[in-house]
Amino acid sequence: MTRTLSARASKRSVRKFLEPSAIAEAIAIEQHIVLPGYQALTHYSSTFGLTEHLVREIDDAARRHQAIVAQLQRMHADALAAETVSSAQQEVLAALGLLEPGSGEAADATPPRPVQVCHLIQSYPGRAGEPTSRAVVSLAFLLVAVHALTDPTNCGTASPALNLVPPPLHRDRALLEKVLTHTVAAFDASSLSALTGFIAEAGESFAGWSTETNRGLSVLRYNPHSLRTSCRSVGLGEIDVRIAV
Repeated sequence: MTRTLSARASKRSVRKFLEPSAIAEAIAIEQHIVLPGYQALTHYSSTFGLTEHLVREIDDAARRHQAIVAQLQRMHADALAAETVSSAQQEVLAALGLLEPGSGEAADATPPRPVQVCHLIQSYPGRAGEPTSRAVVSLAFLLVAVHALTDPTNCGTASPALNLVPPPLHRDRALLEKVLTHTVAAFDASSLSALTGFIAEAGESFAGWSTETNRGLSVLRYNPHSLRTSCRSVGLGEIDVRIAV
């Protein structure tokens, strides 16, 4: 019986486990782009022309993503544990999400390219003293992120670390369309031009990141077509968004 379970666990782990590096990338994007983006919208709600009701929705989204980060961190620990199993019994426990991870393991130290690009743009000379400008950069990268990330914590499989096709962040996409509708109405031509430029730069970073290597099973599913449609629907016009190849 144990041998049968071990064989099944081995087959499932090869086919379905997200690698620790893929989960670590998702954690970095969530912590350095998604959550700061929502925080920027809350802190500068008047700049973006947001209503109190919309700010409450944004706060709810931020709390949801804080929970996603916590679950991703548990998934990362599960995935690390699954890579270090040394017996059939441990393999079965790992497949069920019951194996304790090593205490010294941590997510990859090098941030993914979109995080690096976002921080670089926000640190341009002169922008350090312009928090509203940095908030616009945060919104641009948040928008692209929700058209690039999926939610692997929303799955019904046996282990929280197992998932073949994570669903897109549809709720976040819909929320940001409402945010951008208000933003387009509140911004002048110069501010809108800056926003669309940052969106294009963010799209470039995600497109390049998604095609750097043979990624295999990933949390990233960059969708430039969906991003373009969203930008067009809120009145931002046609944005030069690079298509991943």
